[in-house]
Amino acid sequence: MKTRVLTEIALVAALYVVLTIVFSPISYALFQFRVSEILKSTVIWRPHLIWAFVLGVCLANFYSPYAGLWELAWMPFANLVGAVLCWQAARVNKWIGAALYALIVAFGVGVMLSFILRVSFWLTVLPVLVSELLLIVGGLPIMERVMARLKGL
Repeated sequence: MKTRVLTEIALVAALYVVLTIVFSPISYALFQFRVSEILKSTVIWRPHLIWAFVLGVCLANFYSPYAGLWELAWMPFANLVGAVLCWQAARVNKWIGAALYALIVAFGVGVMLSFILRVSFWLTVLPVLVSELLLIVGGLPIMERVMARLKGL
């Protein structure tokens, strides 16, 4: 990979981690709202950033009260799958791609929390799905403008 691509991956991963930790009171709850999720739609325009979210999620989850195999392996894997499918689906429709990413992450969190907390899957997945849709899909126009500004870089 080029140095520029690696640097961009590292910067976006770091930004994801910082935003997650800064907003940690709401980033790691049962009904989590990770402000950093707004960045995820950037994979639509820059697929190399898929790795930024795999790495960023793993690093941010070291600060989770649930840190362990689920947070450090399962959730980065769920983000890998979600980001790849987002990028692929966005070739047809960016909104579908973003919604698919939100759905996959919400299901990943739902599976994880239902096992860790021993609560109903639907009790965990539905609130997370709402926050993921708000941030990834709702944030799509914002990230599209950001990506347009950064296009020449």
